[in-house]
Amino acid sequence: MSLIGRQPISDSRYKIMGYDILFRDESLESDSSDISISASVIERILNSFGLENVLGGYLGFLKIDIQFLKSDILLTIPKEHFILMILESSLFHPDLPDVLQRLHDKGYRFGINNCVLNTQTVKQIEFLHPWLDYIRIDALRNINEYGEDVYKHLKSMHQKLIAIKVETQEIFEQFKKYDIDYFQGYYIKRPHTIEHESLSMPQEQILQVWNLLRSDADVGDIVKTLEQSHALLLHLLQFINSSFFSFTTSIKSIRQVITLVGRDALANWLLLMLVSHKSDTQTNHPLLLMVINRTEIVTGLLKLSTPNYTRSELDTAYLVGMLSLIHLLLNIDHREFLHKLHVSAEIEEAMFEAQGKWGQLLTMTRHIENMDNNSLLPFIERYHINLEQMNALIIKAMEKVNAFDAMLQNHF
Repeated sequence: MSLIGRQPISDSRYKIMGYDILFRDESLESDSSDISISASVIERILNSFGLENVLGGYLGFLKIDIQFLKSDILLTIPKEHFILMILESSLFHPDLPDVLQRLHDKGYRFGINNCVLNTQTVKQIEFLHPWLDYIRIDALRNINEYGEDVYKHLKSMHQKLIAIKVETQEIFEQFKKYDIDYFQGYYIKRPHTIEHESLSMPQEQILQVWNLLRSDADVGDIVKTLEQSHALLLHLLQFINSSFFSFTTSIKSIRQVITLVGRDALANWLLLMLVSHKSDTQTNHPLLLMVINRTEIVTGLLKLSTPNYTRSELDTAYLVGMLSLIHLLLNIDHREFLHKLHVSAEIEEAMFEAQGKWGQLLTMTRHIENMDNNSLLPFIERYHINLEQMNALIIKAMEKVNAFDAMLQNHF
């Protein structure tokens, strides 16, 4: 089984500049060369997934080796969309300088992938730097080896520096002091510091309406509560009428939304509006996009594993995906926030014990995010899911993330 994924590369304000393209294929890894793997990635992006779906208008960072650079397959790459990151195994190949110079003259752009800085590596970068644009630095392997001077030296050669494996707040802050340009890692998607922060009045109003929607409250009471905050009502209607939701007609009232899509769906959208409003939409926080990706994957897995799913189950799956990350965006304790929502015991079990149907779907979603094919395989075999279905699920999730990103850029 093969999966393709992507991880955002962002600046220190969490503004995305590109995606690192991730690929895993058990049929290739054991006995195939790097060129076979790279060729499979290119074929999937261009023919199976689609360039726009995978990149969403950003740069793509592809890992390649010297053999791939010397092959005709390179010519299939749309060079304006990709940065070719040279693997460490090819950094000192004697043919590399000539190949880079020739391809750079044709418009291809290059970087060094997963670089461990030492005297030999820095000297090689000095030699190759006229044909390089990016140096990707392994934060975990470099953090205690070199100080600020080496990073200043690399930047003096007009190299953009990307710190990868940024796993903690401490590493993030340390590399910010080094004036690193971009960051990649789980800290970017999953800030580890959770402070107890009070929700604002509009956010509390959203939660009040959310609870009304999830209960048996009269529609008139729900509308009346929303109308007490004109700003919230206008923002909600603007949010729902954005391109992300793709309604064929303009929605002009909350009654109309409830009639068209139901209470639970509107409640989930209120939570989505809450986090998009809370986040600095100017920065397109990768974590916010990860929320969208997760909800799409969880609901997609429900559809594949339970073909006769109900509307209520679909709404619950969406809610589980969103609630698994929303506390990070709101900077609030996870259990405290769930208690504000009065969620069911089975949803709490899914969040904290990975138990039950929803816990299984959430766990499988995390395996897809981490490209852990081995852990995913028993679920796929149990529900007779084929590779084409998984690919379609991943493509759809990418499309929704890209659509939501576009909506954020339009300030919804």
